[in-house]
Amino acid sequence: MNVIDSYLDTLFSPYPDTARLREARRELRAMMEDQQQGLLADGLTESQAVGRVIAEFGSLEEVAAELGIDAELGRSSTATAASTPSAPVLGTDRARAYVQAVRRTQWLLATAVPLFVLCAVPLLLLIAATPDAQGDPAGWAVASGIAAVLVLVTAGVLLLVARDALMKDFADIEEGEFTLTAEVRGHAQRVEREHRRTSTLSGAVAIGLWILCALPTLLFAFLVRANDLTVLYGVGLTLAMVALGLAVMIRGTWAESAAGTLLQERDEDSPEHSSSPGIRAIAAVYWPVVVAAYLAWSFLSGDWHLSWVLWPVAGVLYAGLSGLAVALRRDEDDPRPRARRA
Repeated sequence: MNVIDSYLDTLFSPYPDTARLREARRELRAMMEDQQQGLLADGLTESQAVGRVIAEFGSLEEVAAELGIDAELGRSSTATAASTPSAPVLGTDRARAYVQAVRRTQWLLATAVPLFVLCAVPLLLLIAATPDAQGDPAGWAVASGIAAVLVLVTAGVLLLVARDALMKDFADIEEGEFTLTAEVRGHAQRVEREHRRTSTLSGAVAIGLWILCALPTLLFAFLVRANDLTVLYGVGLTLAMVALGLAVMIRGTWAESAAGTLLQERDEDSPEHSSSPGIRAIAAVYWPVVVAAYLAWSFLSGDWHLSWVLWPVAGVLYAGLSGLAVALRRDEDDPRPRARRA
């Protein structure tokens, strides 16, 4: 711990040796040591762990609010009053209550999101099971399938509404409207570290399912004759594998999600949370537009044996949208100046 001690000595050397600052130094050292032990448990070398810990905590001014030493660092009351009022401090007990609430309600989210993916499966299966001599699906099958779509979407929405109601008392936490303290930071990091193995395993299983999900559609497409609606069984299996991956991922990463919220981290790699308003707008309407396009194409042309292609294409395009969101965020985070063209 000599490197961390030297780092802390450098941080606190410009300030007077008061009892409050000595206490803050002990708190910060405990936090850094705890974080280092977690990184060592993850397989990092000691030098790598120390470097990452120091990089994460940064300067003393960045953690002054968490340690409660703003006044000791010489920040005048006039400057504080002139600045934007700080958010209320989040207590450790309330942070623990939030973590437990996320754990209790995560199954609602892990059920609702897959339902939105599965909503088209009954329609696809009924269409595939009831073709007539010309290859067109039965009218009652299409009507029943559309009804099933609406029922599953309604169920998913109700589950999300129920979860929002249960998490209403923690709306300020989920919006990031709080001041993070050293104790809450430490608690969040412990929660994330204790459940990291489960989160990693869940992510691996989900990614495996998403990689393999194209197989059913491809196999049915190659094994059945042209214009055969049987290929829709493969599309249904593909969507089921995607939904299962989402359920596993969401349920297994509850601790990572709760810790990320407490640490005020946002997943801007996803299109829904992109810093670009355009990306967010596209992500908000993307899948409803895909469903509408699929139904319009199928009903207006009667090409049910061809319109299924829209689903894998839409999935690939959405992956491209996610990649664009990541690229834009990294471009914004890049501090290097750009050369001007002559």
